[in-house]
Amino acid sequence: MKPAGIKDYDTYWNDRIRRGHFDFTDVHRKIIETAKEALGPAKARVLDCGVGPGHVFKALSEHYETHGIEISDKAFDLYAFDTSRIRVWDLNRGLPDYDRPMDLIIASRIIHHLADPAGFVRAVWRTLGHHGWFVGVIPNIFYYHHRLKFLFGTFPPISIAHVNFQTGPDFERMVCAEGFRLHRLTTPKKTIRAALWPTVFSQDLIYVFRK
Repeated sequence: MKPAGIKDYDTYWNDRIRRGHFDFTDVHRKIIETAKEALGPAKARVLDCGVGPGHVFKALSEHYETHGIEISDKAFDLYAFDTSRIRVWDLNRGLPDYDRPMDLIIASRIIHHLADPAGFVRAVWRTLGHHGWFVGVIPNIFYYHHRLKFLFGTFPPISIAHVNFQTGPDFERMVCAEGFRLHRLTTPKKTIRAALWPTVFSQDLIYVFRK
């Protein structure tokens, strides 16, 4: 079995670009909506950790002073917008220093790539201003389709790129242990059952925390 984690992110992004795996999804849509709901129309500073295909960064840059972090130079091949505020950085090193605090930090589908997720959350706390927002998006390993596969002895189709595996409640406890309070848990899915029981019926969980 191959060791967990991605060893070469340039190769990873070359493969994603080759497969066309960078479309705008409901997850991107919901993150953008959630950030706008939290910040409103006021001037604000946003940090997008893991810019990825750039959809969230581009949309929020139209409303806020948006900064980004991306681990691979290859991802920049997708960006047809100003990238002067995007830094190439490994989030396993925490967060780079910024001249002023951020009002909202997004970490979308990157927590499971980190060797020390709690250390990253502490870096988020230090980088946020007073009453700042933290939006953490994680894949739901307890999604009901996955639970059924476990029940019948099959490991669900979770990428081996994951370094750590956390359930939604585990992630919430970890973040709250670092001083945050949960504002709400939401989901990109529009079904009633996903809205009522996201930890069961949504493949992605969007946690909104307040400092």
